[in-house]
This record gives sequence, structure tokens and C-alpha cells, in this order.
Amino acid sequence: MGRRSGRIPFAKHALLGVSLAAASAASLATSEARAANQEPAGLNLGLTSFYDGFGRNEEGFTYLAYGVYSRSRSINGEDGKAVPVFNHPKLDAYILINQLVYVLPETLFGDAAHPGINLIVPVIAFDTSFSPAPPPPGLQLKDNGFGMGDPVLGLFLQFKPIIADGRPVFSHRLELDAIVPLGAYDPHKDINQGSNFASFNPYWAMTVLPLKHLEVSARFHYLYNAENLRPANPPPVMPGVVSARAGQAFWVNYSASYEVIEKLHVGVNGYYFVQFTDDRYTFADGSRNNGKAVPPLGDEGRARFLTLGPGVFWDADKQNKLFANAYFPLFTYNRPSSMAFNLHYIHGF
Repeated sequence: MGRRSGRIPFAKHALLGVSLAAASAASLATSEARAANQEPAGLNLGLTSFYDGFGRNEEGFTYLAYGVYSRSRSINGEDGKAVPVFNHPKLDAYILINQLVYVLPETLFGDAAHPGINLIVPVIAFDTSFSPAPPPPGLQLKDNGFGMGDPVLGLFLQFKPIIADGRPVFSHRLELDAIVPLGAYDPHKDINQGSNFASFNPYWAMTVLPLKHLEVSARFHYLYNAENLRPANPPPVMPGVVSARAGQAFWVNYSASYEVIEKLHVGVNGYYFVQFTDDRYTFADGSRNNGKAVPPLGDEGRARFLTLGPGVFWDADKQNKLFANAYFPLFTYNRPSSMAFNLHYIHGF
């Protein structure tokens, strides 16, 4: 089945998709009041894009490496505008993500799907600064330097592609991921690699190929977070907080690409994130916010953001794939407003 005939050989996409929920600096878990809520840093925001629903359909290992640079120059609040208590914030992150995936030889559902497991370990370096002038000096946030982010463990089912007219037209995958709180964390720092709480993050990834050279992909995530018993809490922003629980959230990574020449695909990609329950706090006096706005800033603190940008995919050969993606913010509420650039390499064994 050659590409010149318009058909897509199964081996072409045997390594794509698999899974990722590793740390993206677009989700920095800073604690600057309700300007950036308690959502964990270990989220897959745009790190997977084209042909995401495809994956390996034979026993074996796949290694994936991600290099990410994220750049933030604004910390936005409830109204989507920069919070004025920060003077010229610089929040940069350099991230290397290592992922190892193993597809088991067994099949399920009448040979329709392969189970598998994966492990993700991110390493993150921060470069953070704030201008002390003009008066007033404004809040100065501190980062945790260099360290390991929270690892991710996952179990997945990769379904075999659906074939029509001799070519694959649909492929999908289900995965259950756990973000494990083993990353570097210092409650006296505002920006950490780790979150200090576990998260449950199932997702469904799918790819549709309506035309011979056109694909549309999406990955739908749900997020549930455990309690952080040592939240980063520098006064005077949130004095007296002894525990915190980030709200539940939903987000989708979306992309579309077209093969302009053989093996080279260009397209667009982005992600939309929305937190649909409030962060919860327990204070030293035993009181709780019970979903109400927390003083002194008095907003709900729910994160919501949308990005869009270009991407390129080079299908080098059966064992090697390379992606380059860029993401630019369209709007951001209660988070740092970040642009991100991602290089993603896949190698199958």
C-alpha cells in the first residue's frame, strides 16, 4: 500500500499517539493568589497533536522524547487581564520529557485492541524574574530551579484502525493515567516542578481521516485531583492556608494536518482547558472556603484558557517520527498566559 495511491500503510502510524500527560509549563502551578490556581503542572497541554488516535498495534517498546520551551510574560486574573501586583513577570521553563511505552502481546475484544503500559518522567528547569520597579515593588515569585517533575503511570487500550475502501479512516485509544507526586516540591517556593498531590487523568484520543491525505485528531481529558497537605503559601497572598484541593477540569487537545508532499504533513493544533469546580482550601482556624471566593483578591480562581498555533509532522520512516508544534494563547483566565514550542521525537524498537 504505497502513499502514491493515497493509502496509508498501518506501519506508517504504528508509533503515533501512545500517551502523554507530562509537565507543560503552560500549566505552571504557581500560587500567586487566585491569579494562578492550584491545578497541577503535570498536564498534557498540546504535547501530542497529529495522528494522536493511532498507536502501535504489535508487541514492543516505543521511546518518545519531548523538548519544550514555554514563555510567559503575563499572569492573568479572573478578568483575563494581567494582574497588576506583578511587575514585568518573566516565567520561562525548559522541559525534557522521557516516555517509555510497552505494548503487550495479548489482545482484547476479539483481537480489536492491544493493552499497554507507559511511564513518563519529565525534567524541568525554570528561569523566573520580576522587575522590582517602578514603585510599588510588587510581588516577587520564586521558582524551584531544576528538578524532576511528577512522573506519570498509565494503562491503555490501543484499538486497531477501522478500514474503509482499503485505507484506515478511524483509530482511537483509551487510557487511564495517574500523576504521581514524586517531583521536586518546596512549599516555600511559588513555582515547583512537582504538585505534591496525586491526580487521576483518564483520556480518549481519536483520529479521523475523511480524505486520503487529511487527518483530524482530538484527545479529550478529565482531571480529578487529590488534596495537597503542604500547599505553597507565601503570605500575604493566601495567609493561613493549611491544605488545598484543585478543582476538577476538562480539556481537549485538537489538531488537523494535510500531507503536502510525501511524508511531510503541515497543520494547526491547540488546546482548550476549563476548570468546572472551584479550588477548595482549609485554613489554620479550621474553616473552609466551601467553593466561595477567597480573600483578599475575591475571585473564584477557576482556570480557563485557549491556544492555537501551527505544526509540522515528518514521517521519516517506520521507526522514527518528528513533530514540531507552536501554541499561542487566545485567552487566559487565572493562569500565566504562555506561548509554548514543542519538539517531539518518536522511536520504535
